Amino acid sequence: MKTIESPEPSSERIRFLLPLWSVGLLLLSLTAGYRLVSAVSSARSEAAARHAARLEAGDKNGEEAGNTAAKAANGHVKIGIYMDRIPEVSIKGTSWTADFFLWFVWKGKEYNPGETFRVVDGEIAKKEKIKEETLPDGSMYALYQVEAKVTKFFDVSRFPADDHQLTLRIEDAKNDETKLRFTADAANSGLSSRVQVQGYSTGAFSTIVQPHAYKSTHGDPRLPAGYQVKYSQFIYAIPIARGGAGFYIKLFQGLFAAVAIAVLAFFIKPTDVDPRFGLGVGAFFAAIANCYITASLLPDTGQASLADTVNSVAIFAIFLTLVQSTISLWIYDIRDNPQLSIRFDRMSALILPPGYAIVNWLIYQAAAG
Repeated sequence: MKTIESPEPSSERIRFLLPLWSVGLLLLSLTAGYRLVSAVSSARSEAAARHAARLEAGDKNGEEAGNTAAKAANGHVKIGIYMDRIPEVSIKGTSWTADFFLWFVWKGKEYNPGETFRVVDGEIAKKEKIKEETLPDGSMYALYQVEAKVTKFFDVSRFPADDHQLTLRIEDAKNDETKLRFTADAANSGLSSRVQVQGYSTGAFSTIVQPHAYKSTHGDPRLPAGYQVKYSQFIYAIPIARGGAGFYIKLFQGLFAAVAIAVLAFFIKPTDVDPRFGLGVGAFFAAIANCYITASLLPDTGQASLADTVNSVAIFAIFLTLVQSTISLWIYDIRDNPQLSIRFDRMSALILPPGYAIVNWLIYQAAAG
């Protein structure tokens, strides 16, 4: 009498691999997408809050409050800026260069703000006096053309979908707030239409005046401990933001191609080991190379950028293709189930590429807004 063999329990268990793998990929995509989008969105909100905080005093008080404060001081100096050029913005070099016209209007021969001003966190490379005149009301007017290199530690958390605020901070190096206070000439300040920042679009400029405190006696033994000296500070700010996704795509097109090549392994017979695993290994090294390329564009900092996130997601996706190929080979060769291996490949090809693409799209949208 012939007996009917029942399916091996191990073969039945292998069949559960498909839904388990599919659910795992879906949950992984959802979890990674949610956490990464939340982190990028939080970085974007924090950057916007910092930019607004720098200009908050000006927005609340306005020029009228500045005039009131100026009248209370011994010196009242109207100051304005017209930005003529921005020759360079270097994120890696943590600096930017400004070429601008700067003018002062004041009364009193005891002051000469054009000769005593300084650029906070910057170095004046060139200062040329264009004119100095006495106005009909007895006020003095001086116009300068200035080129300055300003130090700025850029927030790279959303690079290359980033935005920044370029700020020029002008103080009088000789006279503190009790002797001289600035008033912003917002009506005549401006931004030349020729101003372009490579890779970015520029927004509307802002001008404010606010006090800046130095919490030090500078070693003067006559001053009490905890003494603070305040200077009137004029701030000229220009927002810049990446214009479109062009630079983003240009930077990562090789990386996206590497992931697509790795996915092609799903359509190769698992026992053809060289091409099946060679695609994933080659794509992995291409992704590592892209990490070095993006790192070369940024300063040495411990802050993780959007570029680091995109590279990490790609590397992990390529790693998953290698894990999938290993499992598929095991099913095909060791467990001798070619049909299940084919189904496993097809299921992975239907889930992994769309999941990777959706996560990347959501990350970019969260960063760029």
